[in-house]
Amino acid sequence: MPGTSYGMERRLGAARAGDFSLVSTYKYGYRNREDITNLPAGVLIKGSQNVLTNVSERVQIRQGYSVDGQTSSVNAPILGCIDWLTRNNSEVNVRSGFLTTTSSAKVQFRHDASGTVTWNDLITGLSSSSFNFTKFWRTDESLRVMLGVNGDGNIYEWNGAVATINSSASATITTSGTWFNSGFYSSQSGRSIVIGSSVFTYTGGENTDTLTGVSPNASGITIGALAHQQYITTACSTFIGIGSSPMIKVISTPNLISVLNNQVYLGSTTNPAMWMSKVNSYTDYSNSSPRQPGEGGTLILDENMTAFVVQGTGTPTASATMYLSAGKDLWYQTTFTSGTDLSGVPYETIGACPIKVGPLQGAISQAAVGNMKNYVLMATNETTIDMMGVLPNYLTEIQTQNISDPIKLDIDSYDFTDASVFYYRYYVYVAVPKEGVVLAYNLTSQTWDAPHTIPISRFFISNGELYGHSYNTSESYKLFTGYADRVYPGFAGYPIPANMAFSYDSYGTRHALKKATAAYFEGYVSANTVITFGLTYELDGCATQKIFTLSGDNAKFVCIGSDAGSLGKNSLGKIKLGGSGQTSIQGLPPKFRYEPTFSNTNFFEVSVSISINGVNQNFQLIAFGLNASIASEEAVYIRD
Repeated sequence: MPGTSYGMERRLGAARAGDFSLVSTYKYGYRNREDITNLPAGVLIKGSQNVLTNVSERVQIRQGYSVDGQTSSVNAPILGCIDWLTRNNSEVNVRSGFLTTTSSAKVQFRHDASGTVTWNDLITGLSSSSFNFTKFWRTDESLRVMLGVNGDGNIYEWNGAVATINSSASATITTSGTWFNSGFYSSQSGRSIVIGSSVFTYTGGENTDTLTGVSPNASGITIGALAHQQYITTACSTFIGIGSSPMIKVISTPNLISVLNNQVYLGSTTNPAMWMSKVNSYTDYSNSSPRQPGEGGTLILDENMTAFVVQGTGTPTASATMYLSAGKDLWYQTTFTSGTDLSGVPYETIGACPIKVGPLQGAISQAAVGNMKNYVLMATNETTIDMMGVLPNYLTEIQTQNISDPIKLDIDSYDFTDASVFYYRYYVYVAVPKEGVVLAYNLTSQTWDAPHTIPISRFFISNGELYGHSYNTSESYKLFTGYADRVYPGFAGYPIPANMAFSYDSYGTRHALKKATAAYFEGYVSANTVITFGLTYELDGCATQKIFTLSGDNAKFVCIGSDAGSLGKNSLGKIKLGGSGQTSIQGLPPKFRYEPTFSNTNFFEVSVSISINGVNQNFQLIAFGLNASIASEEAVYIRD
């Protein structure tokens, strides 16, 4: 951490022969900024991957991910998603991807039928999968809907309604419960539903279990078939108020969208104009003269739009505000000022107040911004991962804080194209899909985990659990479950290539030669796991390297109970992966203590590494170290 002094607590001069100098705290997590020979012991350094420091202050393998729904062979990323609750608090998840040709992109919705998940087509034949979505309240339907834009000149609306067919006749379709409670429209003109590839209109029956006035003939629909509300497409060229001023370029193809106080904000990454709709309408952007509260409006920024993000003010008397990012450098906060003109007519003006930021501190993209409690999260053009908001000790002044400095060298080297940021359970997650990694920042310890090699482009939440959409194929994953990657029915998954590389340790004296003839490792390991331990003497191993292996079923070093368990006795991640069938008090695999011995090689500094690369292998590290002491030989230096 900046300004932190890394002191050494042990002194080898006082060590007794055979003593081990152990590392058992890992409070700095993973870092890639300082000289790796000038860090305290126990810091994870470059070369580490797929490991983290857990809440019990052990270093462990990260958990894996499993395919959510069907697998896909379409080599195209998911580049848009949204989650929301529709009527009756039904959870809806939507994604966009599948672009391999000029018109192959599609939008899909997730359906969970008693644990069987499918992703179903909602919109097809699109030229872009780069959607941005927002939520909007339909006052006429008393229903929250999704609005989406992708730069093709339309706004797409969908209410998230899905139902299962119980029966049908020529002009009726029946489901269980009522269509209204499932979120279907009750007053929308031209109401229609989709079953399979067929579209049916209806005229009534939404408040019952049977739609009436169905057309065309609905007889013969398969019982148990899935029905969903047809989406609505509205051309932006039909909007009221857009382009009414000749000085303002018409936004005909917006690809940015957000909502605040049920007013829709539209923008385009090729245009400096921001448009705001009237309250409760996403098709009317007009306003009176002078402008009245709740009417539409527009702002012209100093650069083309980049992102919208809504954030609370942090004060109980002030409402939330809309932040706007433009170009590579700029951030604005929208303002609303009330007044009365000379004739006594009240009015309200809208403005954009610049936020104090520096060069390249604008957001990279819409996906690269998000919300976290009192702050806005963003990946900037600088490149940094920042929090923006009213920081402690700054009263009401909006400030930005760089949280990525501990991994600055990684951040500087990454390509952040299509990156996204996300907050979940006191972690900040950053997907860097071009690099195939996910970065995780622990807000409790204010430390970073080692990079996770997970090919994610976007994150989403379902039933309170964290999921991700793939950047390599048009599929989605449940994250951090089990100990294998890309698991799906019939396939146990790929191994997780986990590596712990620790900072070079000079054992409290940088200038003196040390000696050691044994190492000590302590932790927890499942029976099917093979651990590779490494000692690298001097930077980059310019002296020598020593390698040791330990199998998790080696009863000499592993505390294996009499009931030799196997994978499958307990669910992944709950109790054990192999090892003893007896339940650990802590719900962990068996404990091990391993003390390999070796011939001495004098050294100034040494780095310890631990690697695991297998399917369903579980390992957690408690402590490690060498029986290091001062060597009898004096170090030879080149002196004047």
